[in-house]
Amino acid sequence: METEFSEPEVLKGLIATVQDYSVHDGSGLRSIVFLKGCSLRCTWCQNPESLNVYPEVAFHERLCVACDRCKEICPEDAIIAAEKGRIDRTRCTNCMKCAKVCPVSALARVGRWRTVDQVLEKVRRYVAFYRRSEGGGITVSGGDCITQPEFTAELVRRCQAEGLNTCIETSGYGPYDKLKEIANHLDLLLYDIKHMDDDFHKKGTKIGNKLILANLTQLCREMPDLKKVIRIPLVPGYNDDGETVTRIAEFVRTLGIQQIDLLPFNILASAKYKMMGLEPWVHAGINQQSNEELTRLVEIVKKVGLQFTVGGLW
Repeated sequence: METEFSEPEVLKGLIATVQDYSVHDGSGLRSIVFLKGCSLRCTWCQNPESLNVYPEVAFHERLCVACDRCKEICPEDAIIAAEKGRIDRTRCTNCMKCAKVCPVSALARVGRWRTVDQVLEKVRRYVAFYRRSEGGGITVSGGDCITQPEFTAELVRRCQAEGLNTCIETSGYGPYDKLKEIANHLDLLLYDIKHMDDDFHKKGTKIGNKLILANLTQLCREMPDLKKVIRIPLVPGYNDDGETVTRIAEFVRTLGIQQIDLLPFNILASAKYKMMGLEPWVHAGINQQSNEELTRLVEIVKKVGLQFTVGGLW
């Protein structure tokens, strides 16, 4: 009797976008691969289009020419007046038919399944530039790349084998063994700490911080030579006070980590929430920290004995 053998499933990742020539999220010039999917639900999230691990339709209102091709083809009758957001998200099944017929990309797909080879094909176009910059390479971000751990691990492994500097940005919320497998192929780890208080962490992210802090502690113990930089996304009224930054800095110092990157509040996320049909961003209208406030926080980090950057590593 003949036995049928199927081809092994090719490893794929759900990619939101790939940003080339970045100069902040790691050293040198880099490509940033934004994966979809995140376990946290930070109230200040800058990339709400990357939260879910499935493709979605985005609506760019300023591009819409009201041709109604989307309305004609939608099988769910989910297309509504443009001034109301264009898509009834309670009806939409993300079938992508509207995005396929939109002549001006006002309706656009967010999230495409790609193999590691397909991502590398794009990154390789700029390898010469990255290698000539100091420590250039690839950063895997999101969302949170730890939600797609197998793909992330294989991608950074392949990039490192080709001589590219490898880095991820993560909250660290996930199984430790998955984080460790990714870290085995990294040159740099960018690790977020939002708050040291578990209750406050839950208030801001819907998730506690115990696993995040435990994973970082264990990783520092098992991989002391891996370069790690702690990032603090500074959110007004939540974690940009002196006490919170001091607690984070003192904890980081106990782990042997040498550097903190203070990330001033980004005020430009509101349009993305509307684009994805979400409720209005709760932080709309809040101002970024002033230079004086940032200077005060920098002095705290310096006093604890750590190096610092503000707004990125380069």
